Amino acid sequence: MTKGRISAELKTVALIITALLAAGCGQQSQSVPARTAREQLLISTAADRALSRMDYRPLRGKRVFVEPGPLESYEHQYVLSKFKNAVAFYGGLVVQWRAMADVIVELRSGALSMNESSFLFGIPEIPLIIIGSGFVLPEIALFKRVRQTGEAKLEYFAYDAFDSTLIASSGTRLGSSKATSYTILLIGPFTFDNLPGFPLEVKGYSFSMEDEVKDER
Repeated sequence: MTKGRISAELKTVALIITALLAAGCGQQSQSVPARTAREQLLISTAADRALSRMDYRPLRGKRVFVEPGPLESYEHQYVLSKFKNAVAFYGGLVVQWRAMADVIVELRSGALSMNESSFLFGIPEIPLIIIGSGFVLPEIALFKRVRQTGEAKLEYFAYDAFDSTLIASSGTRLGSSKATSYTILLIGPFTFDNLPGFPLEVKGYSFSMEDEVKDER
């Protein structure tokens, strides 16, 4: 058996092993659109929890124009709409034009995004070149953890539409959410989170406007 033939057979075996490994591996898409559904849920849930900690009673009975301040996020329209919903729910009258308002409210965010960290015990993806062809040896995860957290830091302040005197300031309100995925011995990922409606929802984070109104009455 010649040296060249041995080399060719080894290359063939390597290709077969790689094909078998690739056939048994699954991959979860992270960001095909700008945000995955889970990423959107993490950020919007963190925003919901920050908004739920605000006091809207100073706006009750007043005509309110909501002026968006710095809200840098893909979810800023959702946050703005949810804030207006809360103002109206607690008795404020949200108006569309600044000239119609008794009170101007500015909503701003210090953070409205997410973090991600990961840990892998195993072999990461390895790019290989054999016989002029390039391919990637898939990741082999004996243990892998991917942790994602949504973070929101929101605040509003309200002032008189006529003389600009301060009426109310919510102070900084924080909200967070999390999701953790595990892959063990190539099996997974298994995801656990504290998003509303999921089995592992953390008590104390769920919020019901109806419940709070009943408490005030």
